[in-house]
Amino acid sequence: MRKGFIITSIILVVALVTIIVLYPLLWWLALVILPFLILGLLDYFQKSNNIRRTYPLLGRITNLLEEQRHVIQETLLLNRTEGLPFNWIQKEIVYKRAADANKSQPFGTQIPYDTVGREWFTHSTYPSKQTNDDFRVLIGSSHCSTPYSASILNLAGMSFGSISKNATLAFNGGAKIAGFAQNTGEGGFTPYHQEYGADIIFQFGTGYFGCRDAEGNFDAKKFADIATKNVVKMIEIKISQGAKPGFGAILPAKKNTKEISEFRDVEQGTEILSPPHHSAFGNDKEMILFIEKLRKLSSGKPIGIKLCIGQKDEFERMVRAFAEKKNYPDFIAIDGAEGGSGAAHMESLHWAGMPIIEAVHFANGILNKYELRDEIKVMAAGKIISAFDIYRMLALGADTCYSARGMMFALGCVQSLKCNLDTCPTGITTMVPSRVASIVVEDKKTKVANYHKNTIEGFKELLKSMGIENRKGIDKKYIVRRINENETTTYQELYSNGLNERKIKSNG
Repeated sequence: MRKGFIITSIILVVALVTIIVLYPLLWWLALVILPFLILGLLDYFQKSNNIRRTYPLLGRITNLLEEQRHVIQETLLLNRTEGLPFNWIQKEIVYKRAADANKSQPFGTQIPYDTVGREWFTHSTYPSKQTNDDFRVLIGSSHCSTPYSASILNLAGMSFGSISKNATLAFNGGAKIAGFAQNTGEGGFTPYHQEYGADIIFQFGTGYFGCRDAEGNFDAKKFADIATKNVVKMIEIKISQGAKPGFGAILPAKKNTKEISEFRDVEQGTEILSPPHHSAFGNDKEMILFIEKLRKLSSGKPIGIKLCIGQKDEFERMVRAFAEKKNYPDFIAIDGAEGGSGAAHMESLHWAGMPIIEAVHFANGILNKYELRDEIKVMAAGKIISAFDIYRMLALGADTCYSARGMMFALGCVQSLKCNLDTCPTGITTMVPSRVASIVVEDKKTKVANYHKNTIEGFKELLKSMGIENRKGIDKKYIVRRINENETTTYQELYSNGLNERKIKSNG
């Protein structure tokens, strides 16, 4: 093929020169043919790509198909149940609820019931006629003087910088309309988080962006300035993230714009490192003291930690320290290993962390063991899309849920998997102005609110179909999983920790 390309190129050049000499008016053929010849020659002599070197010019088609493989699969090749991380059925649930469109489906489920791992809920012969629950949870332990009433579904942390200005604004507007909380992510507190006055959960991580000094350490005054603002309802210390637990993160220098550098308290145009560990504390006792400090600085607002559970003995040791010191966070946000991220270390993305179902069950059991379950609320995150997803989390012991990618679908995300390339075609995970403009905030904030409203409504209908009038009736025994070709079992049997199961209080 390589020799054939050179011979063909020589023949084309000779033929092209001959034609132009004999027929000068056909000079424009050179403009058509020469660029392809030049690209082919570049492929022939380059040394980095085997396919292009073996098949000059034609190899570029292979490269293009590889680069767009996911897009081609999503749009042309996959059926409704095959897409990953989310299939079309999951995405369609969000799209329809966000559009406030026809939310019914025809002709039966396309998810086989005989597949191992298939789950479903058990309905009642006598459904409830109504629900008497506001589906809000009061977060704040006995150490908290300013508890917050949170929705059972909230926006998970997504930093400005990882998502665009218009995406942040649309989330803020949607959260205000529907009455749920927007988590800032660890990228700082921006005017876009305040535009519409939605409730805010201010998150910071190991980089302390927005509340750091010149050396990158925690700055108490900057933190207090943010934490005491009226729209900020809770504080979340990010210890680890589901998609990359135990790993740090880097924001490339080219993405560190003037605006981002101001919100993150860093120098513009420099590479920004979020280390894998905190500098403000290094063990459980120091964390407890730090939480106590934040509670005072924020005028008594709920303080929580976010983590992906890894080594079980470490988590239990941490909870034991909370019990022994009689001091603890007001909530623990648990991120499942299947959580998403704009960019993550490949090993951590695929193989690190505990999945959300096991993690919530385990955390609930440990908190019960040390009699802290009613003091510390649990927030769950990890592929929360539907009302059934919310029910599973609450049945396993969570109090509320976070959704990130579900909310992104409400904004118009198509799962192109280009979040880390700054080339998002929908304008959500890019800072390119022409792409960001694709998001019309006034339209998308309504869609975000619709998705939340209709998902909560779906949750109410689900409970009624099960004969449950409020969250006190939620139970693991109503969820069934197929464990092999001939057997099924309930969550009650799968996830029994031998401890007294905590019942949800009527006041949240």
